[in-house]
Amino acid sequence: MAAGLDLCLHIVRRDLGVSAANEIARGLVTAPYRTGGQAQYLPRTSSATQGETLAATREWALTRLDQQLTIAGLAAHARMSPRTFLRRFAEETGSTPLQWILRARVDTARELLENTRLPVDHVAAQVGLGTAPNLRLHFRRLLDVSPSEYRATFAGRS
Repeated sequence: MAAGLDLCLHIVRRDLGVSAANEIARGLVTAPYRTGGQAQYLPRTSSATQGETLAATREWALTRLDQQLTIAGLAAHARMSPRTFLRRFAEETGSTPLQWILRARVDTARELLENTRLPVDHVAAQVGLGTAPNLRLHFRRLLDVSPSEYRATFAGRS
């Protein structure tokens, strides 16, 4: 089922843009994009491990991407110890919190590049990556394309 959701979100992202895919993913309480290297089959230690336990904390983090987000701060929001938080987060998302935040920042940058004419350095600041070189580094690493190339391909599609 997860692979089917991933495929549907990919098609929506390709056809309608990142903002449409992100909106649908938020409604499904799932990650808008999952990297292929993550564990696809996670052991379920309890029935509560369905992705809902930390949904509010993930939403909270998505509204604060421009700020410094730490494991301690995320764990405090979730009212868990950092160790428990890290374990639960990995069970629910298949990645570490910092990997998930980086992906969310890049996805938000993709959305801004598609829908605005903001310079790359402004986009980097708004998504919490600080500088244009930092945004370029992560964009290239995760998407194998530069922010400028991405904008030239996808601007105005959504």
